[in-house]
Amino acid sequence: MTSQLRARLGMAAIVAVVATYLGYALVTARNSFGCDFSAYYTAAHRWLAGQPIYDLTVTATGTCGTYQYPPPFVLVAAPLSPFPFTAATWLWAGFLSACWIAAIALMPVRPAVRWAILLLTGISWPLVFGVRIGQVAPILLLLFVLAWRALDRPQVVGGAVALGTLVKLQPAIVALWLLGRGAWQSLTVMTGVIAAVAAAAAVVGLADWPGMVTVLRAMSDAGGAEGNVAIGAVVRQAGLDPAVAGTIQLASAVIIIALTVLGARLLPAAPGFLVAVVASQVVAPIVWTHYALILALPVAWLLDRGQWWAAGILIVQFWPIGSFVPLWAYTVEFGLALVAVVVVGRREARRPAERPRPANGATPPAGIAEPAR
Repeated sequence: MTSQLRARLGMAAIVAVVATYLGYALVTARNSFGCDFSAYYTAAHRWLAGQPIYDLTVTATGTCGTYQYPPPFVLVAAPLSPFPFTAATWLWAGFLSACWIAAIALMPVRPAVRWAILLLTGISWPLVFGVRIGQVAPILLLLFVLAWRALDRPQVVGGAVALGTLVKLQPAIVALWLLGRGAWQSLTVMTGVIAAVAAAAAVVGLADWPGMVTVLRAMSDAGGAEGNVAIGAVVRQAGLDPAVAGTIQLASAVIIIALTVLGARLLPAAPGFLVAVVASQVVAPIVWTHYALILALPVAWLLDRGQWWAAGILIVQFWPIGSFVPLWAYTVEFGLALVAVVVVGRREARRPAERPRPANGATPPAGIAEPAR
């Protein structure tokens, strides 16, 4: 058997395993199927009926059907509103799966790493559960990959981060990294895209930003939410006083933001960007396990640099063993990914002549200039 044939058989096996896992996860989903999608679907129907898209009576987070996203995001779900909910949910699951596959296919890493990431994420709880409930993590994954592979094109970076912010507010944290690097063109594009989309959405009646703020402020104490893997929530669930846990959460947010800003000055473009991406998912006081899909990005970058131990970050997320893995493991994974990218990235910054070229053969990023060190 030739090596080429073995490679093709291996790729076919990966596709078969991933398709089986994801398909089984979707057909066996019960109450969770479309849990988050129902929020977008309902908001789209309310908008089309001329009603407010935000339910201002909601006071708890983590419940199904609560729309708490930027107003323009309704436009993404609106095309599915004519379909019955079950059919629309299946279409949305297909869309999310396509975003996930496209993101991996476009990662600027070696092909072998892409196949490894496809397998590791395809059998992981964050992807399985995220697609089940209709969460937007695969969309963010794709937008972040588009920015990552185009770090030499400020327009693409700014546009991708802007669209991510309009999907979910957390990606706005990446603007701190852009600011730290003095990437003014990307920041200008980001601001312009957000303003343009918000203005266009306002024309069709999607301008209730105060409603979004009201819903977010009315949410119950996030630190006590079941399933929250933010560090403050984890230590609180371990029995620590809520006030002390809140202080730890605040301190961790300050450290993560500091890492983002320092990474802009001390790290090459790619690892600095990936630090900002991970920070955008964990700086808030509530972090769900499906947010960990974003760890596919730093893990891919680390694997591409021969850091094979990093695969363990995703292996721990293997769906069948999920019930045996404590929730705090996700907290550790986020922290480990951040530290690893900083350490390896700093090592590359000190040895610029040894930096590996991007897998797609492109020249090192020039659009986002390297800061003086």
